[in-house]
Amino acid sequence: MNVLFLDVDGVLNSHEYLTSLYEKKKKRLEREEFFDPKCMVVLKKIVSKFNLKIVITSSWKIADMQTIERVFKKYDLGILDKTKNYGDKRGKEIREWLSNHSKVKNFVILDDDFFSDYVGLEKNLVQTSFSSNGGLNDSHILLVEKIITRDKLNI
Repeated sequence: MNVLFLDVDGVLNSHEYLTSLYEKKKKRLEREEFFDPKCMVVLKKIVSKFNLKIVITSSWKIADMQTIERVFKKYDLGILDKTKNYGDKRGKEIREWLSNHSKVKNFVILDDDFFSDYVGLEKNLVQTSFSSNGGLNDSHILLVEKIITRDKLNI
């Protein structure tokens, strides 16, 4: 099994997207609107192409998994699981999840942040940007491919 550890903000949206949408609507955005359709299409391509199982690492998992599930359902994307919440210790969350799931062949992390405990996981990280390049885009597909097609599980 290949796993995708997924953040939301900065991956499935961006400052540019959210600002543009807010300026058009001139009112508070609904939670489902935080998901940029362009980013969701790229996510769908990545998950389908590499047969990835999604594990949510985003802080959204604490208070709003229902919104994630509703949006993902629209794109025919399933969610395998979510990591425990250790605040800014996302590397710890991922390592713990992996230690409890021995059938993982390889994994990739999609995140716009680099947490201090990501040290040692860099080879599996594809870093997006909240402030530039519009979150997840087609340029990230090749980076995911390089990670997920490696033979060796890097933890």
